[in-house]
Amino acid sequence: MTKGECSMLYSRTEYAQKKKPSPWILDSGASNHITSDLQHLCNVTDVSGCPVGLLNGHTAISTKEGKVKLSDNLNIEHVLYVPQFKCNLISISQLSYDSNYSVQFTDDLCAIEDRTSKMLIGSGERRNELYLFREAPSNKVCKVEGMNELEV
Repeated sequence: MTKGECSMLYSRTEYAQKKKPSPWILDSGASNHITSDLQHLCNVTDVSGCPVGLLNGHTAISTKEGKVKLSDNLNIEHVLYVPQFKCNLISISQLSYDSNYSVQFTDDLCAIEDRTSKMLIGSGERRNELYLFREAPSNKVCKVEGMNELEV
């Protein structure tokens, strides 16, 4: 991995060892992407005291932000580091504004698509009244040279 390159959040080894990774919640009410785990971030930079409201009514101040690679097709930038926070949030507002993605919700699912190609790049599954991010399955296409007609 080169400097500035993000690794995916959860390796196959973590899943194989049955470690339960912290879920990322797709939140239509959040103003910013937020994580409480500094290890999720790459390209970390200092920010000038960004206030973040906590569930208990208090305010925490974020002084760092970075980039998170959620999957091969989905990177989120300007993710605030807030150690007092108890979960990881993907802000739908920030996701739509910062990137070329659109997000659509149904009663049980949400889809994150590239606006131009309409390719599904991520999704959310509703669990306990929250939409939890999950990576979109990747499909590979292989081009075969020298075949001009269908052979059965």
